[in-house]
Amino acid sequence: MPVAGLTLNEIYSPVKKDLESFSDRLKGELSSEDPLIRDIHAHILKMSGKFLRPALTLLSSKIGTRENPDAVKLAVAIELIHTATLVHDDIIDNSDLRRNQPSIHAKWGREISIVAGDYLYAKAFMMLADLKDPWLSQALSACAHVMCEGEMKQIETRRDFLMKEAVYLKIIHQKTAALFQAACMGGAYFSGADPDTIKKMGDYGYRLGMAFQIVDDCLDLVGETERLGKNVGLDIYKNDVTLPLLYLFQDLEGGEKRVLLLEIQNRTPRLFGKVRALAIQKKSVERAMARAHDYVQKGLGDLAGIPGSAHKESLAHLAQYCLERFQ
Repeated sequence: MPVAGLTLNEIYSPVKKDLESFSDRLKGELSSEDPLIRDIHAHILKMSGKFLRPALTLLSSKIGTRENPDAVKLAVAIELIHTATLVHDDIIDNSDLRRNQPSIHAKWGREISIVAGDYLYAKAFMMLADLKDPWLSQALSACAHVMCEGEMKQIETRRDFLMKEAVYLKIIHQKTAALFQAACMGGAYFSGADPDTIKKMGDYGYRLGMAFQIVDDCLDLVGETERLGKNVGLDIYKNDVTLPLLYLFQDLEGGEKRVLLLEIQNRTPRLFGKVRALAIQKKSVERAMARAHDYVQKGLGDLAGIPGSAHKESLAHLAQYCLERFQ
């Protein structure tokens, strides 16, 4: 059973040396003789997060019967893909803060930020090509394709606070959970795991990614900017549909829905405070967190058939950590 309260350093301890190699390799891939590119990449490294997706890749790469040193390269490629999406997200969101640092968009402007994100994508797929593994290239290419579809669908469905929950869940699967899924499947594939085990690891990664995004949705409503390292309330001001907002609109009467929709569209004063208070009062956040708990429990079930090891335990602890971010 996962243990509550563990730090990420404790959870990552079985792959500590691999993560050190990953960090060195990431810095190497982001080095450049061009002063502008070098400055942008130095800033990206300064904004580095928890490296959750690389850790998932490396932990999953230990669950089979063989060691593959290329797992570190895969972890770097996956982190580059993730970072590219963040750079582009900040442009779409017009966000000036990322992990308590100025975003690339805020620091260098829209045009350079677009190309910087493209550059990171190109770097990632150059690394994948160097691995010379058709299965892996296909899997990650399909993942990137799905992620783009999810981003477009999210933009298309803005303000649709009456959408079906299944539509929302498909969007976050594409936007977020797909890369978690690919990280776990790619790592397991590199470990020599059989197809059934690779699928189970993919299912675990999918459910962890779904829970992670739902917790993010809740934190955008009730979290704090300083702790999160990014502005809260962005989803409301962008009119993005999130699970707690979806649940809130399900619980409002017809007249209340119309009034709140109008206030969100017009970005009325004190909008964020009102929506936040309503979501807490109607238990919309609590209901969304229950959904995240459900995904985590099913993810732990996916791990049940995996042979016991310190790496498997860390994967279970990561699921627990995902929920603890809300506390």
